[in-house]
Amino acid sequence: MCTSLTLKTADGNHLLARTMDFAFQLGTDVMLYPRQYSWKSEADGRLHKTKYAFIGMGRNLGNILFADGVNEKGLSCATLYFPGFAGYEKAEREGTSHIAPHEFVTWTLSNCESVEDVKEKLGSLTIVEKKLMLLDTVLPLHWILSDRTGGCIVIEPTPEGMKVYDNKPGVMTNSPEFPWHVTNLRHYIGIRPQQSESKTLGGMTLTAFGQGSGTIGLPGDYTPPSRFIRAAYLKEHLEPAAHETEGVTAAFHVLSNVNIPKGAVITEENEIDYTQYTSVMCCDTGNYYFHLYDNRQIHKVSLFHEDLDRPEPKVFAAVAEQNIQELN
Repeated sequence: MCTSLTLKTADGNHLLARTMDFAFQLGTDVMLYPRQYSWKSEADGRLHKTKYAFIGMGRNLGNILFADGVNEKGLSCATLYFPGFAGYEKAEREGTSHIAPHEFVTWTLSNCESVEDVKEKLGSLTIVEKKLMLLDTVLPLHWILSDRTGGCIVIEPTPEGMKVYDNKPGVMTNSPEFPWHVTNLRHYIGIRPQQSESKTLGGMTLTAFGQGSGTIGLPGDYTPPSRFIRAAYLKEHLEPAAHETEGVTAAFHVLSNVNIPKGAVITEENEIDYTQYTSVMCCDTGNYYFHLYDNRQIHKVSLFHEDLDRPEPKVFAAVAEQNIQELN
């Protein structure tokens, strides 16, 4: 599951926001990855040195697995599920770096400074079919990336190879492929914030029951296509945000419309799929905002308030009982 979107504020801040919807309890915390910190690829065992510091939501499994984050150069990245459509290399490819699918956020944020930089360096990367041992499965993933220029791309590994798309709507969910979702927007071009006009039928004048009649037909279910449409519509018609705080507030409000409460979606394995956390990253200020399922208080962690040359990663515990605005 999961939904993501980008926003730009009037004063020039660029935000990437996402929900994390999953049935397995991820147990994640916000973590800082410092410069020059070395991590070992699970694909081939080789060491990679972090070029750029970044902050994001992750879990320490020997290597830290990151679901999303923003780095010191203003590049942000989020992982979303892509079941039934993801495809990876079966073996290593000579002359390239090799990583597991669940290591892509780490590789990207530690190594690249913009979406254009990512595009250039993808040719030197091979994503190898490798299980995440915690879940005993190869994760089917794709990624949304954004930066300080406002550029936004989607990267989808497929059986036909790596696909890179410019993301003009600035929205992404899950399967099917990103171009399908963009085409599907055409079904909903009549939905609007304005009200439906009255109509005469059989000599009677019919009017809408109340406000919101222009949104009749906006899908309300939790499937990826419906969440894509809902997020795209809400983003498009948001009142413009003047600055970062207003933008962050707006992003959380949009994503609250795709948050999944416990019990609303049950998987084929009879597990509860729900929104474990929602986060918003600011590419320009390095601020990372989030709230958890059990605590809707928005927490904030600031990348540039930290020592980016510290010798080890730093953990900011995402404790549900904490009711504070900024974690140190």
